[in-house]
Amino acid sequence: MSNRSPLFRQRLWRWHFIAGLVVCPFAILLSITGAIYLFKPQIENYEEATINALAPVVEQGAQSIALDRQIKTLLAANPDSSFKRLILDKPGDRSLEIELQNTQGETSLYWIDTLTGQVLASKLSDQRFIYLVKKLHSELLLGNAGSYVVELMASWLIILVITGLYLWLSKPENKINRRQILVAQLNAQPRVKKMRNLHSVAGIWFTVPIIVLLLSGLPWTQLWGSGFDRVKEIAGISGPGQEWFVTLKSKSPESTIARIPKSNLWEITDSSHDGHDHHGHHGSAPSVDLDGLNLNVLNDIRIKAEVVQLVHPVQIVSPKPDNGVWTVRSMPGQRSQRETIHYDQYSGEQIMRIGFKDHHPVERFVSQGVSLHEGALFGWFNQLLGVLTALAVICISCFGLYAWWLRKPAQASSTSATATSPGFVALIIIFGLLLPAAGISFVIICLFEALRNKRIFVNNQKK
Repeated sequence: MSNRSPLFRQRLWRWHFIAGLVVCPFAILLSITGAIYLFKPQIENYEEATINALAPVVEQGAQSIALDRQIKTLLAANPDSSFKRLILDKPGDRSLEIELQNTQGETSLYWIDTLTGQVLASKLSDQRFIYLVKKLHSELLLGNAGSYVVELMASWLIILVITGLYLWLSKPENKINRRQILVAQLNAQPRVKKMRNLHSVAGIWFTVPIIVLLLSGLPWTQLWGSGFDRVKEIAGISGPGQEWFVTLKSKSPESTIARIPKSNLWEITDSSHDGHDHHGHHGSAPSVDLDGLNLNVLNDIRIKAEVVQLVHPVQIVSPKPDNGVWTVRSMPGQRSQRETIHYDQYSGEQIMRIGFKDHHPVERFVSQGVSLHEGALFGWFNQLLGVLTALAVICISCFGLYAWWLRKPAQASSTSATATSPGFVALIIIFGLLLPAAGISFVIICLFEALRNKRIFVNNQKK
């Protein structure tokens, strides 16, 4: 392998260099939006505090208005809409959130004063700031097509970090006294070399956090996530029941069946207006005939001891048609604190309760990775680590792009085609299997290069 090492390294550097030019702009965008989303709890608390400040002053000891009255009053003012869910007020809050869906499928959030029933604020669900940040981060505001692009860029960023680490460690001058070299390189001259060394140093120090952050987001992706679901299915790994699109049945003379499909703990989102999960299986919440629904049960469910003890935010989702159930869901960012309770829509009797411990260990581990990705696993320090990692990705990308810009006139010769070593082919196969989005791009790139090399060969023959 030693005699092929220079060839392998040259080929690897070329792909690292070209891929970096494409991936770095996306990496910067995803880092900025991801860093903002880390502070989702603080952003939402600020939004709620601003809305609560609009509530009128009332007499001390005023009683909260019953939930069924709140919903009926709001629906009367919006006759073309149907009830979708509500988010209970936290202790000390003056407002609860009710989400309605109109006949066009648009969902709107209404903040209702719990003491007066006054609508304090309203907004289209998909126009909330944190929702737009999330969609920009996960889909580039392009729907499924954008989510494939994000997965491709994230997969390639993993490859760039790993190959960059190898390229630095494999440099002959870096094989001895690496710690001293990392510090000394910061004083390197000229400017091009200094930018390149800053790029390397930032990458070396943050390799592990970046890789962990990227890997923890893969279960939400289209290709990798769907493939992982398939592996779990083959391995017989499944959850205790569907927590989002649940098909449990309330007890009635017509039906006493409870059919429970499979679920993924980390796919559950607090943005029910998404209308889809993170693997692109779209659907919308069906309308519910409130005339035939016993809303009084909500008032009893709200004060049940197990509901009062749930960690906020706590949302209540309406029963589906055909004898569905009321679903109460605790949705904190830390997945280990999440719980779901299903209640009979007629009697308010508890049918099923699902906690974190009820899920398979694999799902619990992966969901904790998602909590880490969102900055919710271990409090403010998780947010700080996420911000520093995002800043590292931004710096690595900017330093790399700037170094390329400074030397781009002389770069053409460096990007010319080189022979392929067996080691490089093996590396492509490994990355392609582990990261399917990158694997598909490998095939396209290899076909393009083969066609280009064939055309160059034909042109040379003609000469």
